[in-house]
Amino acid sequence: MTLQQVWMESLLSEPVRPVRAAERSTSCGCDDNGRPDHHDRLLRVESDIGELVELLEMAVTWGELDWSRSEVVPPHRWVDFALCHSWKDPATMERIFSLATDVAARSAAGTGRGVDAIGV
Repeated sequence: MTLQQVWMESLLSEPVRPVRAAERSTSCGCDDNGRPDHHDRLLRVESDIGELVELLEMAVTWGELDWSRSEVVPPHRWVDFALCHSWKDPATMERIFSLATDVAARSAAGTGRGVDAIGV
């Protein structure tokens, strides 16, 4: 058995489980804790490349898709979200959330709705 096969087996043997409500960051006092699923996904942006990609995809499509019925933290709150949480690399996280906010604003501007579409 090769090292790669052992590595793949170890990955496959670890159960993938959803985050239970008790595991959520209920102690967080930020303004966005009222959207617990998206809040917790945003907290994982620093450690999970998939969540980072999801954030950037949301930013790119913000002006194209109707997010009004989704329990998501809107782009105008992303920088504040980054600033009110603890990160391993706070400067990089602020840059990431700032970039995502800018992309969302440009996406919304492309629809003719301007910055009003992101809630600024």
